[in-house]
Amino acid sequence: MDLQQINIKVFATEDSIINHTNFIKVFNRWMEEADSEDFLNYADYSHVDAGPGVLLILKQANYSIDNAFHQPGFLYNRKHDVDGDSTDKIRQALTEVLSKCELLEASEEMEKAIRFNGADLLFMINNRNLAPNTTETADAIQADLEPVLEQMYGDSDFTIERTSEDIRERFAVRISANSDKPISKLIANLGG
Repeated sequence: MDLQQINIKVFATEDSIINHTNFIKVFNRWMEEADSEDFLNYADYSHVDAGPGVLLILKQANYSIDNAFHQPGFLYNRKHDVDGDSTDKIRQALTEVLSKCELLEASEEMEKAIRFNGADLLFMINNRNLAPNTTETADAIQADLEPVLEQMYGDSDFTIERTSEDIRERFAVRISANSDKPISKLIANLGG
């Protein structure tokens, strides 16, 4: 399977305080400091219940402080194709989202009120044609996902569980690890 359009959500810790205005400040700074024209704009959907919060729109990907199902977290949404095999693509997506989480945690604008739990992730494929929500897709993706997670967590003490078996929903799995490694360590384990 040629995995594309990978989405990963890193859930915020329970003690995190989500202040959408602070995310807007950070996203504006990221756009101002960007060396490329990849950054386009941001959109504020914080008024939508259990919605995308604040969305940073780039040509290649979107980032958002997502509150789907009233579970806040940082969502990485890759929009365009990435080269490499599936494990490379998964590793790239995990490194990207965790690196942005680390930047957010360290951002002065966040006032030290946000923390992300690298042991609690949602992994999705945002393309029902490429990855229908079936057992066959789950088996194929798990074969590529497990070795990357073993590398990232440093062991195999994690679970991968489908969030739904409804064919109308996009393919998604919840990853829960028995790990208290900081995000910086997870990125280092991935080779980032």
